Amino acid sequence: MRAVTPMNQYQPASGWTLEGDLADRFLIMSGHEILLTPDGNYLWQKQAWMEGLDAVRTGKLDAHSVSIIQTDNVPAEGTVVNVRQLMATQPAAMVAFYSHASQILRSQKDHRYCGCCGSPCSPRVGEWAMVCSTCDMSYYPRISPCIIVLIHKGDEVLLVQHKKHLRNTSIHTVIAGFIEPGETAEEAVVREVREEVGIEVGQIEYCLSQSWPFPHALMLGFRAEFKSGDICLEEEELVSGGWFHRDNLPEIPPQFTISRQLIDI
Repeated sequence: MRAVTPMNQYQPASGWTLEGDLADRFLIMSGHEILLTPDGNYLWQKQAWMEGLDAVRTGKLDAHSVSIIQTDNVPAEGTVVNVRQLMATQPAAMVAFYSHASQILRSQKDHRYCGCCGSPCSPRVGEWAMVCSTCDMSYYPRISPCIIVLIHKGDEVLLVQHKKHLRNTSIHTVIAGFIEPGETAEEAVVREVREEVGIEVGQIEYCLSQSWPFPHALMLGFRAEFKSGDICLEEEELVSGGWFHRDNLPEIPPQFTISRQLIDI
């Protein structure tokens, strides 16, 4: 796969645009894959085979207005690549573009029909809402807040290996989980750590956040200091875990991920 042309800045639009307000570049998505151009770029110019496909304009990427197209009929030209594989090699602007675009498409699909009365929904111009044609109920893209935390003990950090990662990698990562109703992010850190590895933490410090579009998470990144306890793994999700010296880490996530950014701080 050839290196793509780097893009430096993504500016998301504030909502659906009017029909006919066409972009000059397109991201072509098929499930969890992206179609690269014959020269290895992820942005396409308008092609004849795009006629009749629904495009959603989402914002600007550097000097280009950009739209997304979701299709199951991938043309022969170009190369299909897994989105995670592509994101691992691209600048932050491309990651932000994909994250925004994929969550808008997901919302459009999930809210095709009203959950209250069952009538069809359609986009509301100027917002990202899908609106019921009968009862006027509005549905906005779902965002699920999660915590992700690096636990440190002196020069050592706690890393775990998930069962879901065993298929094709030995990657070790940090602890993460969804925030529950009525819970603060800091409380979620304490609970998730206790549930997954059985230890207690203190000195919880917020560091950074990242949109994680698999499918619609907002990751809130923390560092926490080990307080007490012995590691006791939650075996339904984890297969291994332990303390690793910063100079001798196992395989860790790629640089575009928030987990890697927490490890590198």
